[in-house]
Amino acid sequence: MSQERACPVCHSRSYARFADERIDPARVGALTYASRKPPEFMCLRLVRCLGCDLVYAPTPPAEDFLQAAYSEADFDSGPEALAAAHTYAAALGPHVQALAGRNAAVDVGAGSGPLLPYLQAQGFAPVIGIEPSRAAIEAAPPATRAMLREGMFSAALLDGEQVSLITSFMTLEHMRDPGTFVATAHGLLEAGGAIAVVVHDWRAPLNRLLGLRSPIIDVEHMQLFSPRALRELLQRAGFERIALQPIRNAYPLRYWLRLTPLPAGAKGLLLRLLERLGLADRQVALKVGNMLAVGVKPR
Repeated sequence: MSQERACPVCHSRSYARFADERIDPARVGALTYASRKPPEFMCLRLVRCLGCDLVYAPTPPAEDFLQAAYSEADFDSGPEALAAAHTYAAALGPHVQALAGRNAAVDVGAGSGPLLPYLQAQGFAPVIGIEPSRAAIEAAPPATRAMLREGMFSAALLDGEQVSLITSFMTLEHMRDPGTFVATAHGLLEAGGAIAVVVHDWRAPLNRLLGLRSPIIDVEHMQLFSPRALRELLQRAGFERIALQPIRNAYPLRYWLRLTPLPAGAKGLLLRLLERLGLADRQVALKVGNMLAVGVKPR
């Protein structure tokens, strides 16, 4: 048995039980490490840090396993990824306007790159997406694909770049060491530059109501943040003027239905009803427990 890691935010080793491991090897497949997949409701053993309120897996998979899993993962979420990018762009807008610098903008966990054209339109140059999944990169339009760099995030991938903005949306939960990520981001950013992240808030009312049947309970997630834990993560890396806010995600009704913990038969029946009524592709915006945090590197 591997040695337990300390809390990846505050490094405390004091914790309370949160969830026991629930993994069915027969259900692990090509989409297990893909984004916006149908919920599997499997998870690693999770504990809650008594120091900073982070929920995390004390014995996560090894880094080489994660690199291989994300590199080989399938990609089937093009429309949903585009919808998510619209949500993130709208939430990010006021913070981007407040930034003085328009040097490089880097999106970490960029998928097929739907956010990159928005960053380009805001005047950042160059615009770079970092993505480990080859299938996601191949799904990108040619112009966007040229902005994508394959691999796990590292300073080496951005060698020589002057960086004004680093974004990472729904990715921190998947990182074995989110503390190292935000510290590296801080080191790469120019003075006055910003980091922007979106994560699941495990303390949000809907997630608390659903408990272990929430879609955020996922074998990919090595940590789940609360507002307190997320703020501490950014503060410890040296970021200031940290702003946190809940965001409202907009997706087609067929995708919201996909996320529910209903039995497959009930989902199929409801989907056919939505399609018959012409509502399956209607966009609906909901607050489902996701939050944006933006931090600025001091000048």
